[in-house]
Amino acid sequence: MPQKAPRPLLAERATVDIGLRNSADSTPDSQREQGQLVATIRKNALEEIRIGLSEFNGHDLLNIRIWAEPRNGGAERIPTKAGICCNVRLLPELIEALRQAEAAARKAGLL
Repeated sequence: MPQKAPRPLLAERATVDIGLRNSADSTPDSQREQGQLVATIRKNALEEIRIGLSEFNGHDLLNIRIWAEPRNGGAERIPTKAGICCNVRLLPELIEALRQAEAAARKAGLL
């Protein structure tokens, strides 16, 4: 009886594009990915930090994410996995934590 060839794994049969840096062919729509863009901070020549507000399933969210030049040379930057998305209610606590980090960095002579 001839033996059947093993079935290929899903990753070998299809390409999944979720719009992150690891998807070299993706070109996501910035509005859909980011919601309301609040600020952009240049991190380096190839990356920037985008801070935005959005809504998902009835939850108001704060999104702080690294956006980078796409590997395929596309015109628009794409979001990476690096970042944080949390409920906007945590914003005051995050701001206070950042103030504490700034004070510690200044005390250590880093700023």
